[in-house]
Amino acid sequence: MYQKFKRVTNVGFILAFGLCSTSVFAQDFCNTASHSGTSVTKNANATGTIGDVGYEIWFDSGNNSATFYSDGSISCSFSNASDYLCRSGLSFNSDKTYTQLGQMYADFKVTISNTSNVGYSYIGIYGWTKSPLIEYYIVDNWGSQYRPGSWVGTSKGTFTIDGAQYDVFTNVRNNAPSIEGNTTFTQYFSIRKEARSCGTIDITAHFKKWAELGMTLGNMYEAKVLGEAGTVNGGASGQFDFPYAKVYIGGTSSSSSVVTPSSSSAETQSSSSSDAESSSSTTAIATAITPVATSGSFQVFNMLGNFIGKIEVQNGATISDVLFVKFGQPGVYMVKQGAIVKSISVQK
Repeated sequence: MYQKFKRVTNVGFILAFGLCSTSVFAQDFCNTASHSGTSVTKNANATGTIGDVGYEIWFDSGNNSATFYSDGSISCSFSNASDYLCRSGLSFNSDKTYTQLGQMYADFKVTISNTSNVGYSYIGIYGWTKSPLIEYYIVDNWGSQYRPGSWVGTSKGTFTIDGAQYDVFTNVRNNAPSIEGNTTFTQYFSIRKEARSCGTIDITAHFKKWAELGMTLGNMYEAKVLGEAGTVNGGASGQFDFPYAKVYIGGTSSSSSVVTPSSSSAETQSSSSSDAESSSSTTAIATAITPVATSGSFQVFNMLGNFIGKIEVQNGATISDVLFVKFGQPGVYMVKQGAIVKSISVQK
């Protein structure tokens, strides 16, 4: 259950638009997402790339297919499957850790339909690391009535990311298929308490929480949006449609036009020099020609675009610190000042 392709991005991107307090911002994929670009349909196990996006469909039984789009979106269909998956995202050279690569995020939207006989399902983020060999899941939806729980492994507790609680589990698989052939490896799971069908996942925040629990990752092999479903006795059927599915680093969507953020952004410059900022990670999204303000009044929205409050940032403070003081939760927030909107990742 793995794929091979190369796509690594580590720059910022342009975003400028108006926003009202009752609507979501321009990247309103939860309301307006649709498949776009060229596409390819596969009905047998396959890996490949389309445009600059990699993909994989894999299954061990049944009549299944998947359509992959050059914008990263996916349409997954499975029938009478024992284990089926489709996914797309980023792959790496297995020579860097997640801390060396930078802050990773994923945006996704999924529509689940016509499911039957689904015994287990994982919808969210999936990948592997090497040295040590780890298979990992960040599960935000499960596509059936059966939420993954203690049967996936040994409980490591619960933590909160982006305002949501996740249960954490580990498991060891012996002589099982992996990116290094049949061997023994460890699995990590973060499983959201309440399923959601759309949102932004702070991938790196999960990695950091796992590390606090002694769950160490190795060099990154991949990070991908995943739809997986199956049942012990076969016969799982349904559709997982992802009209929006993107994995990116440091605020850069995998299908966006990209430019390096303006060097005049004091918020970006301070991230490498301020002792206060060293405890939090900030990603700025701004126009290329208008410097992003780092003080004053800001409207604050969650990643679904819902207005959640206002903050006042004084000179000498950082937006991320004020967000943490105001809301008391790490996560990704959108802040708006005038016509400028930026994404701020707040770490505890």
